[in-house]
Amino acid sequence: MKLTKRDLTGILAVLALSGAMFAFRIWFVEPRAWGTACVGDSPPAMCAPRAGLIWLQHYGLWGIGALVLGIAGVLWGRFAVCVAAVVLGIMAVMNYNATWGMLGAALGAWGWIRPPGTPAPGRLAGFIPPSLRAPPRR
Repeated sequence: MKLTKRDLTGILAVLALSGAMFAFRIWFVEPRAWGTACVGDSPPAMCAPRAGLIWLQHYGLWGIGALVLGIAGVLWGRFAVCVAAVVLGIMAVMNYNATWGMLGAALGAWGWIRPPGTPAPGRLAGFIPPSLRAPPRR
C-alpha cells in the first residue's frame, strides 16, 4: 500500500498534536509547583487549561471520546474522524485513560488504513447510505 499525501498529512497531524499534548503535560501538569500555584488566590492563566485536562482525565472523557470517534471512523470511514480518533486515543493514553483510548486509537487506525471502497464492517454496511460513506481514495 502506497502512502498518499493525505496519509502523510494525517501522520504529521498525529505527531504534532500528540507532541503538543506531551509537552503540555511535561511543562504544566506534572510539576508539583503548578499544583501549588493553581490553588492560590490569583492563579496563573495556565491553570484553567490544566484544570480542564485533569477534569477530562478524572472522568475518563479522553478515552470515551477516542472510542466514540474510533467507532464513527470505522462505520463511516471519514479521514478526519479516523485521524482525530488516533490523536485522541494517544492523548487518552497519556492522560491515564488507556483502556478506552487504545481501543479508540485502534479503531481509528483501522478505519484509516482500510482499503478504499471497502464497505463498513458488519451488518450496518447495508444501512449506511452512499452519501455518508467515505469517497474512494485516489
